[in-house]
Amino acid sequence: MAEKGYPSTTIGDLVERAEISRRTFYEHFPNKEVCFLTAFDEAVTQVSGRMIEALESLARDDWQERIRRSWRVFLRDLADNPSAARSLYIETFSAGPSLIQRTTAVNAGFAELFRELHRRARAGDPEIRELPPAVFDLYIGGTAERIRDCLHTRGAAALPELEDLFVDTAVILFGKS
Repeated sequence: MAEKGYPSTTIGDLVERAEISRRTFYEHFPNKEVCFLTAFDEAVTQVSGRMIEALESLARDDWQERIRRSWRVFLRDLADNPSAARSLYIETFSAGPSLIQRTTAVNAGFAELFRELHRRARAGDPEIRELPPAVFDLYIGGTAERIRDCLHTRGAAALPELEDLFVDTAVILFGKS
């Protein structure tokens, strides 16, 4: 789908790439959309697992390093899997309402992670300003747009270069009141 785009990708393309029969495909998926939803969910599960693993050794109150390491792992993972990055950030918008809803839900989950980091940061330092919850949705939406732009203009290999921008933006948001 990253090569041809979601609308142009056929079941024939998928079974050829997977080196399986159509029958095997239909034993697992009723259609292309469910196949893409499954692949989307699997990609999100994998990168989430790697992010959790990367954060295990960090102190829960070290919010700045937790933000940095989260973005580092996430962006590196996308850079290492350019087809998945393109599918997740670009092709989901042409794959129909189910994929768009799934993307929205995943983004809401990531925004909630940053809301929780902000709550912990404020608990440790009351001078960190209070923020309305929607700020974190805006932050994740903005980072997603930067990722899409990078994929379009410079390619997946350049995604790790966004780390400092994403971390610096979060630090500014979390700044002192």
